[in-house]
Amino acid sequence: MKGCVLGIDGGGTKTVCVLTDSGGKVIGRGIGGTANPNLATPREIKESLQKAMQEAIRENPEIQIEAVCAGIAGVGVSEEKKAEVGNILWQILSTPPFCHMLSKRFNPSSNIEIVSDVVIALVAGAGMRYGIVAISGTGSVVYGETMQGQKVKVGGWGYLLDEGSGYDIGRMALKESLRTYDVSGETTPLAQEVLNAWKLSSVQDIVNHIYQGATKPADIANLAKVVNDAASAGDDLAKNILRKAAQSLYSNISAAARRIDFGKEGAALVLCGGVLTNIEIVREIIVEKVQAELPAVKTIQLCREPVRGAVIIALKNSVSG
Repeated sequence: MKGCVLGIDGGGTKTVCVLTDSGGKVIGRGIGGTANPNLATPREIKESLQKAMQEAIRENPEIQIEAVCAGIAGVGVSEEKKAEVGNILWQILSTPPFCHMLSKRFNPSSNIEIVSDVVIALVAGAGMRYGIVAISGTGSVVYGETMQGQKVKVGGWGYLLDEGSGYDIGRMALKESLRTYDVSGETTPLAQEVLNAWKLSSVQDIVNHIYQGATKPADIANLAKVVNDAASAGDDLAKNILRKAAQSLYSNISAAARRIDFGKEGAALVLCGGVLTNIEIVREIIVEKVQAELPAVKTIQLCREPVRGAVIIALKNSVSG
């Protein structure tokens, strides 16, 4: 039986689970829905986790699971939410086929670890729980941690309130489209791209589409790609929206860097999430400002797969478990 671990990244839009061997090599992968306790019910979280985990182990029946780490969006520092997700994970692991795969020394109290998604992103990019991570996906958050256990969080208030997030970019695009239509009755090129993405006929249809109840946070956050495409094609309105998002994110990074002491050695900044990994304008503005204004940041790393951080933590727990 091959000793393995499961690493899980439970985000606001989807859940990713990877199965790796004891050397960290990925041998299985699965995808599920959201596992964020602020967006999903316990039943929905269980369904998302179970689907992702089952897909990850499907082609690997002869394994021995030694540890599981899940980085979950929305748990923050709440021990209650972490415990809730941990209990759900243990329910899944206690049933076939997982229960037959658990190591004989598997102990849920030491071999299952639930952390915030910001922690696994930091570990994935920096290799350890030390440095600053900025995440911009559906929502956004900046998190910092030192070797001495000093921690800081800026933002991360949820997609409705977070600045510089995909949702914020999508919301700005919608507001600007409606504002221009109110003033001139015109449909801007950016507004037309939004209409095309949502398969709508006119700007007036946007409001009904938003408030009809079928529109999800991810639908608005996904408009960030539309804005990026428009900006890349030369649309000034789209460029300004992305500049505003970049400035908001930088302000949060700057606040975190100034509130926590990394000493003379400084720290790495990890950039993570769809906005920061896929939208070059936003990333370039932030990198330029960080390098010019934040001496505490010594290196900047791009993290495209936060789940790797969950794997690193799980591997550590399997050794110490």
